[in-house]
Amino acid sequence: MKRNFLIVAANAQAREALATGLRAAGFAVTRAANGAEAERVAQSVSLDAVIIESHLPDMSADDLQQRILRVRPDCRVAIVTSFEQIKNSPAQLRFGVNDYLLNTDQLLPLLGAPFESNEGATDSFAQRGNDALLGVIDVLVGLLEIEDTYFGGTSHRAMTLARQVAEELGADTQTIQEVVLATLLRDVGKVGVAPEVFSEPGQLTEEQKQAMQDHVQASVRLFEHVDFPWKALPVIRHHHERYDGSGYPDGLRAREIPMGARVVAVVDAFVALTSDRTHRDALDAEGGLQHLISQAGRQFDPEVVEAFQKVIDKRFETKSRDSKPVALIADAQKDFRKLLKMRLINEGLEVRETKDCAGALKVMLKNPPDIAIVNMDADSDDAFELLAELRADKTLCRLPLVFLTRSSDRVRKLRALREGVDDYLNKDDDVETLVVRLQNILTRESIRRDGASRVRRGISGDLENLGMPDIVQTLAMGMKSAHVSVTTADANGSIWFENGAAVHAHCENEEGEKAFYRIVTWAKGEFLIEHGVKAKKTTLTGDTMFLLMEGLRLLDEKSSTEEAV
Repeated sequence: MKRNFLIVAANAQAREALATGLRAAGFAVTRAANGAEAERVAQSVSLDAVIIESHLPDMSADDLQQRILRVRPDCRVAIVTSFEQIKNSPAQLRFGVNDYLLNTDQLLPLLGAPFESNEGATDSFAQRGNDALLGVIDVLVGLLEIEDTYFGGTSHRAMTLARQVAEELGADTQTIQEVVLATLLRDVGKVGVAPEVFSEPGQLTEEQKQAMQDHVQASVRLFEHVDFPWKALPVIRHHHERYDGSGYPDGLRAREIPMGARVVAVVDAFVALTSDRTHRDALDAEGGLQHLISQAGRQFDPEVVEAFQKVIDKRFETKSRDSKPVALIADAQKDFRKLLKMRLINEGLEVRETKDCAGALKVMLKNPPDIAIVNMDADSDDAFELLAELRADKTLCRLPLVFLTRSSDRVRKLRALREGVDDYLNKDDDVETLVVRLQNILTRESIRRDGASRVRRGISGDLENLGMPDIVQTLAMGMKSAHVSVTTADANGSIWFENGAAVHAHCENEEGEKAFYRIVTWAKGEFLIEHGVKAKKTTLTGDTMFLLMEGLRLLDEKSSTEEAV
């Protein structure tokens, strides 16, 4: 796994000198110009090592070291002093026999050396304990939600999506577990909100809106005494912050918002948009995704939205449908039906129940589900008769049917598969295994019905809705690495960013500043932002915000000239 380093130095040349060697060694590097910026990065990004230049403009290096270690106790932190800073300074007099100067080539191998690992039974036991804790919380939250008309299964669905988005972003294991736990617990504070706030139709009053906002801090207060092995509480607290700083409770913006909270914000909004509420119907997945894209750079981190888009495309969730996929369970055992129902609801399905094959057939004829799961132990003849009727019916012949059994009768299994049952599952298998196999059937059916999901590239939109100045500021504010391509009626252009700085611009036959100024003045056309794409050359070396201001000045001059004419 790629190691994450943070370089903290007031001098830009010193930051780059330290960062260059680390990047060449294959490490991921973030840079900060002062202690406050470094502290925000440490809260948002999981770090393996930090190098602090001893002379910072806003706090002492020792103080910053302690602050970082409180947030990231397993991180290595080294304070260094550049010889350039002390060679003509009285500060060199404080150095004694126990102080040493190392050049960069000697420092980086020390910090980049393999971390000590206690692999074996202890780590395995701890990991199993962590996984078990998250699993138990998932089950308990699912049981609390199972009968809820509007929120049933939403926490598990959000948790699954949040995990996949964090993985898509390349987050480390600790950050992924922070995201999972925070997603499951993010709304527990809603127990203190009056029930009518959720059930009454119409828009919320200002008092009700405030009560809803207060649930975030209520969730934090409920768990602040719990010593979780992950930094989940900041993620819970800040998952309603907005990328542009207009959110709550603290008005954080961009990288000030913990990365986990930026992930949860996107997932939480999507799940809410695609779920029914008293005052509106649910959007389909494509509609929910388009809303997220329209708010990229305003409400949401555009890089997280892009990762979320990739996750949704992989899950085939963007296919338009008027309602949730429906599963029918036919089983005489009530406890098993309830357990399987909970897990399927958690996966975003609507579940109907019946006790036997006769009841299942009545439901299918009246309102066909998307998949039927039928226990055949009570009467296998009834199950085979049901299978035959479905396959002979022109309307129901393609309905996926799954048999459940505790029997190990191989002959019966082969007969069922030959006669067209979609899967033959052992009822005593782990429920997660059953659910995954049912999901696979639904995915195959979705591909058959709608075709393969289209592969999308980046975040796209219209310049009239999100102008180039806004795009440049958003990427700079978030310290993003991305490629922005712009297409107008008359020309095409591209700007590349690295860690928030514009490093290359190309427009037809022009490169560098001229191309940059030309592109940022375009007001009509379409844009595409692709995160993680790096430039092959560097033609821009000036400060990005200065370049932007100069571009806006040229735009004003152009507008004034046109008005005069």
